[in-house]
Amino acid sequence: MADVPSIVQSSTQPLPQPVRNFGKERYISYDWMQREWQTVWSKTWQVAAPLSDLLEAGDFVVYEIGAESLLLTCDKDGDPRAFYNVCQHRGVRLVDEPCGKRDSFRCPYHSWRYNPEGEMTYAPASDHFQHGLPEDRVNLEEVRCETALGLVWVCLDSAAPPLAEFLRDMLPLMQHYQFEAMTLMQDQTVLVNCNWKAVVDNFGELYHVHYLHPQHRSFVDCSNARSDLYAGGHTRVWVPGATTDAQFSQPDSPPELLEMQLSALGLDANDFVGRVEEIQPAIRAAKRKLAAGPMPHFSNFSDEELTDVMQTNVFPNMVCTYQPEMMWLMRVRPHATDPNQSYLDKFSFEMLTEDAAQPKPQQRPEHESFTYEDVIAGRHSMTPTIDQDLSLLRHAQQGMHSEGFAGVWLHETECRVAHFHQYLDQCIGHKEAFDR
Repeated sequence: MADVPSIVQSSTQPLPQPVRNFGKERYISYDWMQREWQTVWSKTWQVAAPLSDLLEAGDFVVYEIGAESLLLTCDKDGDPRAFYNVCQHRGVRLVDEPCGKRDSFRCPYHSWRYNPEGEMTYAPASDHFQHGLPEDRVNLEEVRCETALGLVWVCLDSAAPPLAEFLRDMLPLMQHYQFEAMTLMQDQTVLVNCNWKAVVDNFGELYHVHYLHPQHRSFVDCSNARSDLYAGGHTRVWVPGATTDAQFSQPDSPPELLEMQLSALGLDANDFVGRVEEIQPAIRAAKRKLAAGPMPHFSNFSDEELTDVMQTNVFPNMVCTYQPEMMWLMRVRPHATDPNQSYLDKFSFEMLTEDAAQPKPQQRPEHESFTYEDVIAGRHSMTPTIDQDLSLLRHAQQGMHSEGFAGVWLHETECRVAHFHQYLDQCIGHKEAFDR
């Protein structure tokens, strides 16, 4: 019986031993914030939007990262494009809405207009500009844009490697889940009272799960999870699902969350009283049968993948939790001016069948935006588990400012956190010797 998750390093390249301890400045310093912008956010590929938001000509999404705002469009050929969201006349932002559909983008200040290809198509009294309006100088400034895993990615650095190279270790882990065929069911953003890295750290370790999320022991086995580390700061954790946690006594009857999984597959929970250990193979067998019917993509997966929960973190800010039926895409963004705040975006997807009992939404879900205080007060929720995480993160950020706290001291099972920060240090050019 294991009492901590196991650790496995896997990569196409040798990985150095992660730095396990580091000072607190990276969470609270404005200097760190500026260095991160110059060496990480302006250089690295990031998820900007679900591909399903940019399928038809005129579709658009606004992605804000730090002080920058990017306008993503679908051009006349059906291809995603990305531009700086700023009019070339006087620098006014063109679009404030998070997403939608337009034939053209009109600046609210002087009515300059641009098409989805980023070309300036109209400027009032254009013949009165003393030096004219050369089209190649007044079109929107374009940003690199590529697609993978059913997502649209952007990179502000024209010299960065292609997206396929950036994701070379991660694509084989995730492509067969067919995220592009999943349906967006919910779109949420919460303003969090902590540094963006504290959020990423939280989703990079299972050390806290037994204590902060006791409900998890009734449907996943975090004690026997496996951590994988990859070049480029990327990581994955593989958590056995449809089972109870091996560190705790097994219940006689199926817990509520496992009962729900059984019921969804037409299995009777009463048949597993005294046989809870048989639930996992039964669920796998039931899903295998669905591969010949309404869920053909189930044939893509191993028996383990049919029940287990995967979480893949793509450096710097993507946290993707998924199973064959669903995916949570969580994206953490730094605040534009304050290292003590950040944004957590959560896109919830489901793999829907064509059954009349499971109709697809008629339209895209509205974007919900709220604050940490809204979650604590119960006015909004990002699921009970994430709400529990958010309840602690403000206190973590406050503690970082204490004279009584010098820096982070990581446990062995927090190897994914260590790996992330090691690569962050490499990007920034930071070397630190920290000890207590």
